[in-house]
Amino acid sequence: MLLVTLVDPSDRELEEAIHILDGDQSSMSNVHCIRDANHVSLVARVVNGEGGQVQDALAGLHSLKDIRCINTPYVLSARDARAERSVVELSPDVRFGGKEFTVIAGPCSVESHEQTLSVARAVKQVGARALRGGAFKPRTSPFSFQGLKHEGLEILQKVRAETGLPVVSELLGQRELHAVDESVDAIQIGMRNGLNYMLLKDVGRLASQRPVLLKCGIGTSLDEFLCAADYILEGGNPNVILCLRGTIGFSTETRSSMNVADIPALRRRTHLPIVVDPSHVAGRWDLVPAIAAAALVGGADGLLVEVHDKPKQALSDGDQSLLPERFHRMMHRLRLLAPILGRSVTDCQSPAFHDQGHPMNDFCMEEPASSFNENSLYDIACASHGAKEVYRETT
Repeated sequence: MLLVTLVDPSDRELEEAIHILDGDQSSMSNVHCIRDANHVSLVARVVNGEGGQVQDALAGLHSLKDIRCINTPYVLSARDARAERSVVELSPDVRFGGKEFTVIAGPCSVESHEQTLSVARAVKQVGARALRGGAFKPRTSPFSFQGLKHEGLEILQKVRAETGLPVVSELLGQRELHAVDESVDAIQIGMRNGLNYMLLKDVGRLASQRPVLLKCGIGTSLDEFLCAADYILEGGNPNVILCLRGTIGFSTETRSSMNVADIPALRRRTHLPIVVDPSHVAGRWDLVPAIAAAALVGGADGLLVEVHDKPKQALSDGDQSLLPERFHRMMHRLRLLAPILGRSVTDCQSPAFHDQGHPMNDFCMEEPASSFNENSLYDIACASHGAKEVYRETT
């Protein structure tokens, strides 16, 4: 496939470029045209041996910026489609794809204004940069809690106004498309809709170009995942964040199975930012910190984490939700680890407790070390971070 980028082309130049790429086809056009601000991208399949001739013919266009040959089934999301990795903004100061390891946290479901606000304040205080919360909930059983729906969207808007946190919430279908688009800062496409191509097309065509957090479907290969992202990008929306949340596996210890190698493998294949949902991978809260650390080390750009102030009373996914204090400790340990990997995690606004526990204790599930030598991970991490403080186990 050829990916041709034009900058502010005239109508005549655009028609000429399409004619060159279309060849002698007289029926259905061979060219896909994607408009983004002042850029126009043209995607076309060329027959073997004709690529050089087409590129020579296009070279005379004044608006031509770039021509790239993409040899994968996905095109717009391919790493070769851009000179550098994409950065997606949820707000002017919340970005995915840069140096910061950006964390989205909050309850699985919006249950009430009080519950959502309480969790939002707690996660913001310790470094979360955006709030997650489901207003519409896809559930396996029709008798399970289905979300507060439009009331939930109203609650998310109020909590955003009260905390300043951008909000991320799931879209289930075309019927709620515009209501969700008008209420959130990023639209989440869940695992069940990960290959719902009609919905992906509609989201890609939204005039708002709202950032889309696209989850990988169960049993979906990386090629299929990136082709799904192309459906959004082809609609003209460049703001796509990929989310790994695990797939069906043989382990009985976790809800899903996620190959950590998928993170660097995706980074080699795509320019899009990547986040990991450790809560859905684990299905149990005690494994979430370790999977979160693995995501950071593996090269992910951030996390999507479930946090609930009363997980035993949660209307959905309570078993995999961290208490705010556990999320607090996890964020601190990620903050110690990040500088070693050339990343950063937003500073915590809560006071730290001095303790002699190992800073990786929540990650590796081992007893605190009795002493540290000067070359230990603890000293390296603290030297990078500039403080030797860790959080005391409180639960």
